Amino acid sequence: MTVSDKAYSLTHSQKTLTAALAASPASSPGDLVKTLYAEHHKKPVSSAGYLETFMGVLQHGNDNETQRLGIPPGEPTQTDLDRAAECGNFGSRPSDLFLKIYCDVLATLDTNPWAGVVSPPLLGSRGVVNLSIISVIPDIIQHHYDCIVRAESEVFLATNFWQASKSASKICDALLELSRRAMKRGKKVVVKMMYDRANLKMLMESHVIVDDAEMASDEVKLPKRSDMPGIDFELVNFHQPVFGTFHCKFMIVDRKVALLNSNNIQDRPNMEMMIHLEGPIVDSLYDTALISWFRPMRPPLPLLNTRYRPPEGGYKFGMDNEYATTRILDGRKGAELFKTLQQEAGGIHDRDLEKEGREDPASSGSLLAGVPFISGTYQTITEHLNAGDQPDTHATISYEPPASSRDEYTPHILHTHHGECPMVLVNRAPNGNPGNAASGLHNAQDAAWLAGLKYAQRKIFIQSPTLNAVPVVGGILDAVRRGIECTLYIDVGFNDGGEALPGQGGTNEEVSKTMFAQLSDEEKEKLKLYWYTGKDQIKPINASAQKRNCHVKLMIIDDSVGIVGNGNQDTQSWYHSQEVNVMVDNPIVCQEWFDGIRRNQNTHLHELEKDGIYRDKYGNPLTDSTGVGSGFRGVVKGIQGSIARVRGKGGF
Repeated sequence: MTVSDKAYSLTHSQKTLTAALAASPASSPGDLVKTLYAEHHKKPVSSAGYLETFMGVLQHGNDNETQRLGIPPGEPTQTDLDRAAECGNFGSRPSDLFLKIYCDVLATLDTNPWAGVVSPPLLGSRGVVNLSIISVIPDIIQHHYDCIVRAESEVFLATNFWQASKSASKICDALLELSRRAMKRGKKVVVKMMYDRANLKMLMESHVIVDDAEMASDEVKLPKRSDMPGIDFELVNFHQPVFGTFHCKFMIVDRKVALLNSNNIQDRPNMEMMIHLEGPIVDSLYDTALISWFRPMRPPLPLLNTRYRPPEGGYKFGMDNEYATTRILDGRKGAELFKTLQQEAGGIHDRDLEKEGREDPASSGSLLAGVPFISGTYQTITEHLNAGDQPDTHATISYEPPASSRDEYTPHILHTHHGECPMVLVNRAPNGNPGNAASGLHNAQDAAWLAGLKYAQRKIFIQSPTLNAVPVVGGILDAVRRGIECTLYIDVGFNDGGEALPGQGGTNEEVSKTMFAQLSDEEKEKLKLYWYTGKDQIKPINASAQKRNCHVKLMIIDDSVGIVGNGNQDTQSWYHSQEVNVMVDNPIVCQEWFDGIRRNQNTHLHELEKDGIYRDKYGNPLTDSTGVGSGFRGVVKGIQGSIARVRGKGGF
């Protein structure tokens, strides 16, 4: 895999969209994108021609489809890796595995400079992961709140779906509090927000400015602009018809911190994942935000001319980080630290946030009763999981305090202090065309996922709510046949209605059976497939019950390179939706992610048998299947599910 002169030139360019917009802040980022690398432009491969689109509608795809990416077979040479290492602002040389994957990502620039939905010089970067949250939505929204209220100049918030809910109300509270603080300082904060609530206006203009009437509607319920006098607020509704969903979920505050997460801003019974990033990688995400916005900004973001600056004294982790509050403390160590901070502060230490009328979380009575310390307070695991919008779900296994703190239920991962590590943004642009044409794979996200499957030497771990895209299924089977152990954590029944539609790849239960049927008995031992199971449950619950679901999106290759962000392993994310993901080269962070998933779920206890069917210890299969599958009934159910999803009543 040779890094082409074109890709090398693009990544070494002095031009970026951020710099161009800073020089001309009244311009449209979308217009600047069209001319910024004009000398390198070809016909965008994400826009399939009529014949290819038609053929894509007729076929689900095949295993040879990925070979048409324009990426030569075989592994990069050492010379290729050396050249790839020069094509990013990595700070230190990345691992060979990371560089191999990066070589395939760079190859996508040969057909489109914007294949990564970021200016090529910002594609490869570096940064740190201070905090990860693998938990229910309220915990992630709380950290969004804690970051928003501390903004001094600007906030850029992107979500796939915004729905009036407890989660949305918390973000609204943050905006109102930010406005109050800004008014007190005498300096307004500029807030840009994006979501995807598809409507007929998108047939004429895919980026629509949201007016006060929609903001005040029952479905949205954002504060009036007049109620936020300390904020210059602008909101864009973006969808590329027909299938080009804006599936992004991230936030950037003051060009100092970026949050990248799996959840939308709505209430769902989901286990989700968020990472808190600092470092130059924040500028890369900032560039992606500008591309996504497309329209002129009124007013412009005030920090367009201000590049990322590392914090004085170095990166801060745990409670030393300026955005940390006691809401991120879990477990025995968290309880001990909480008490210490409480004593030092002369009261509950919550970094001046509202107390919300909660009982003193340092109550020793809860500790003596064997109730765990979670998210800054004593509560049962079931109480914590039920905060994700399923208050009537009951535990089916009793809680037993773990013997070791390493096995405690700790949804907040306070990462080990580490220096900057190599990172790459691996995004994909939206593609609204129907069908799953091969050209839909010409993007950084799909290239990275495929390369991870191709270059793994020992093992691959994937957690995703859905898994049915032809390229990932084929890539996993190929890896298994090479002797690579592939461990898959998938959510049974998740979005069965939508996945059963023609061309979408099928339900998780259908795909699991199909995958095992294609393997020999020896090969099957290398494929380990599990249904997501909540920490307080004795067996998996079908996602259609809306009780214990999982929406985490993570791939870890050989315990050392992780890809995390917005993209699911389904046909929609592989071929159509706009996604934002980051690839991280750090074995310690990857291990902490995997350990966190294992601690906070019971998924590892519930493996499917080698025929692709889950059976409990008595040999009984699950009885709560949706029954949705291929065929006419599946199409009807799929259409119903898709309508519900657009209305905000389904999963995505």
